[in-house]
Amino acid sequence: MEKCIGVFGGSFNPIHIGHLILAESARQEFHLEKVIFIPTGDTPNKDMHYVDKIDRFHMVELAIQGNPYFEISSIELERTGPSYTVDTIHQVKKMIGDEYKIYFLAGTDAVADLPTWKYNKELLSICDFICAGRPGSTDKLNKSVSYFGELGKERIHFLKMLELEISSTDLRRRIENNMSVTYMIPDAVIKYIKEKQIYRGGK
Repeated sequence: MEKCIGVFGGSFNPIHIGHLILAESARQEFHLEKVIFIPTGDTPNKDMHYVDKIDRFHMVELAIQGNPYFEISSIELERTGPSYTVDTIHQVKKMIGDEYKIYFLAGTDAVADLPTWKYNKELLSICDFICAGRPGSTDKLNKSVSYFGELGKERIHFLKMLELEISSTDLRRRIENNMSVTYMIPDAVIKYIKEKQIYRGGK
């Protein structure tokens, strides 16, 4: 059987149970030996809401601790200048070797926006995508797949998993408004957010 690795890139701002369920579901369905979480560094096209990349890294680290199939990499944090996914995948390939097939894990919004990504066709030529769709997202995901033609049909896969209406945007809003995020974010991450006062007072 072909050896496969999952790469889960994202801002994780903050990481939540939806991310963890996606990673575990993908690991099982696509027979991934492990999933490497790679928090973004200085992303050229996304607002990080004043949250430092080191804090986002530590939140992921806390969320995945204890899972032997999950790892974290700081390669995007260490890169200077704008960070593009295609550069990350090339770097991962150098780290793990050519014998592994790479699956990049992504949510609905990321795959829907894939036609606007830099070097998107090069990216799809060196890794497959595993997409977790949100309820009602079918049309925009199909448009993205169609944009890439046969390459999209061959390289973008849809994951059957528990559907959760949960997003980092909503969680940031809840924290800002002193609302509970218990059971939505791992306890260790909630503790870190409280201690560092993240998402409060302009953070």
